[in-house]
Amino acid sequence: MQFYTRLLLLLLSLCMMAGVLSACTTEGQSVATTPEATVAPTTEVTENTDENGYYLDELPEELNFNRTFRLLAWSESKEQFWAEESSTDPMDRAMYNRNLTVEDRLGVEFEWEMVAGNWGARNGFLNAMQTASDGGTPHDGIIAYNLVPPVIAVRGYAANLYDTEHLDLTAPWWPSVYLEEMLLNDQIYCLVESNDLGMLRNMMAMFFNNTMLESRGLESPYDLVATNEWTLDKLAEMIKGTYEDFDNDQKVSSGDIFGCSTATEAKMDAWMYGLGYKLSEVRDGEVVSLLEDSLVTEFIDTMVKFQDTIDLYDFDPNMNWMFLEERVYFYCSAILMTDWIKGNNLEINYGVVPMPKRNAEQERYYTHLSNTHDAWCVPYNVKDMDCTSAVIECMASESYRQIGPTYYDTYVKLRYAPDERLAEMYDLVRDSVTFDFIYLFSCVYTLNPKDQVKACYRKPESKQWASTYAQFKNAWDSSFQQIVDTYAKK
Repeated sequence: MQFYTRLLLLLLSLCMMAGVLSACTTEGQSVATTPEATVAPTTEVTENTDENGYYLDELPEELNFNRTFRLLAWSESKEQFWAEESSTDPMDRAMYNRNLTVEDRLGVEFEWEMVAGNWGARNGFLNAMQTASDGGTPHDGIIAYNLVPPVIAVRGYAANLYDTEHLDLTAPWWPSVYLEEMLLNDQIYCLVESNDLGMLRNMMAMFFNNTMLESRGLESPYDLVATNEWTLDKLAEMIKGTYEDFDNDQKVSSGDIFGCSTATEAKMDAWMYGLGYKLSEVRDGEVVSLLEDSLVTEFIDTMVKFQDTIDLYDFDPNMNWMFLEERVYFYCSAILMTDWIKGNNLEINYGVVPMPKRNAEQERYYTHLSNTHDAWCVPYNVKDMDCTSAVIECMASESYRQIGPTYYDTYVKLRYAPDERLAEMYDLVRDSVTFDFIYLFSCVYTLNPKDQVKACYRKPESKQWASTYAQFKNAWDSSFQQIVDTYAKK
């Protein structure tokens, strides 16, 4: 099938299909018009679809590489891409079958090398990858903590994945919002799947306790979303006066009741993106840094004002349990919080909505992905790019038909959702995922700028953005130039 035919199919799929991060979604659309996620098309589209209506990839049926495929993967979140054959968990079964399907279709046998590679261990992971490449035996593919592949690219160790033999970046299993940020000058060095389990689990949202809100006679956040009133000011109004010294120890502690909390310091990033702020923009195919923009200061000032209350409490190891024990009205966390709720056999009357908007004029909701999802990249000196590109395409394609439906429709919306409106909100959250070029490349920077932004509103009495930016401007400009040079036209 020629490129333009594939592109036409993509446009149809983006406008009709659930579960895809869609470029056709209308900004500011109401919940009622949000397409139901991961549901197959209902129109008479029969070309290139399976019996359930899900689109198929265009990998030739006769592909048979007859070889071992060596994968370097980060070990801390291996359940997001690997599973034991013996597991009976529905998600594990889907993951195991996905991997087995890819092996059978392409005539490969996966050989997994699991290496610690999360935030704290990322340098060791980078060293393992570089040592293999420098030694002449590069891995065939790499599944990494999402902030690691951009560092690999800037160091010159990542292959350009654009226009490879078997990767079809117009397919619905590759999120267009990610490509809009990371595909520049016909170059892209890392990829995130739209149905990667790490992505589905780590979408940030606002959980709330229905029972606690009703006890104070507060509005339903569902209704506020429907009427475009779910804003930061509304949240601040709703949590005012909610603090209670529940454990009677005469001090503010995790044993008390609070209006709002955020799971961890890292997950505070969700506030910036939910309120419509970014560290960079891609304009006419070029990346523009916004670190010096007045909007950064505006965001910091907004958060300083919002957090100036005893009704908020953050960054405690007991944070999840505070919500599970019904001592937090609103909880900013990842979707995988549902796993905690059901995993502990709790019957909490909870709901989920997107992060609040900055104001009613903000055109749409935005969802940030916490930094525990996965990203693909490939060593620059990979031995067989045809095989590698086929495996990556097949993995993403099969995830779209096996992982997404299992987790999103069965495992979350039906098995976990306590009411129908919650299912709608999951759809809205997923449809609102956004990415930020500089954020994705933030580990390349000296003193990560995203963390410096957080430091300025967490400790405003000792840290201001103007002085912080002035202090690190030269180093940040140098890092930014390194990134830009990586994408220089070849």
